[in-house]
Amino acid sequence: DFCDWYLEAIKPTVAQSREQQAVLAHALESIVRLLHPLVPFITEAIWEHLREVETAPIAGVTLKASRVDGLLATAGWPELGESLRDEKAEADFGRMQALAGAIREVRAKHQVPPKRRIVLHASAALAKDIAAAGGIIEALCTLSRVETGPPSGDAAAVAVAFTFEAVEYQLSDLADAVDLGAERERLEKQIADLKKSIAALDGRLSNPGYVDRAPAHLVQQTRDERARKDADLNAAIAALGRLG
Repeated sequence: DFCDWYLEAIKPTVAQSREQQAVLAHALESIVRLLHPLVPFITEAIWEHLREVETAPIAGVTLKASRVDGLLATAGWPELGESLRDEKAEADFGRMQALAGAIREVRAKHQVPPKRRIVLHASAALAKDIAAAGGIIEALCTLSRVETGPPSGDAAAVAVAFTFEAVEYQLSDLADAVDLGAERERLEKQIADLKKSIAALDGRLSNPGYVDRAPAHLVQQTRDERARKDADLNAAIAALGRLG
């Protein structure tokens, strides 16, 4: 999470933000302290450099100094106050992680160059949530911008659809020209896989032995998964239809 999400998210702004620099330094030092019992020689070497970094304190974070000759082995564990726990912020970031994962999957499938900036076409509600996240999605997914509504004109012909939270969105400008044949094959395979998954879920839900005997929350999870798969299937069928 630290490398794949946090560092990638702050790359565009950390050089100009003293607050982000302080959080980064405290997070890295906390990680080094926690890893020390597993890789003591490496963490002790890193610790020597971290001790030279001067950062502003963060309320609620306690990183006690080492007790003997500046050795990390004698420093205390990181101590975090409960005031730092923000369940809403964690949930919001988890949602942005899920969105970033969906967009990254599209980039990988279409072999989009890492530095190429693409366009996300989102609903007004999702665009508002992305803006509230402060540029995290743009940084994590290498987006040039977020547009409200579906693509139009030439962009519509080569846009690629994906689903997030059972709603279809689209990405455009993935390449100078998208291989429509490959995209058609991908969607056809996705549709076949989804139909197979839905059939398996329907079989489970039509089995009285499962519905009547399994814990209620597991049965509900199966129904929820069935609904998500159905939404994904409808989105994939619609996307295939747009290809002609």
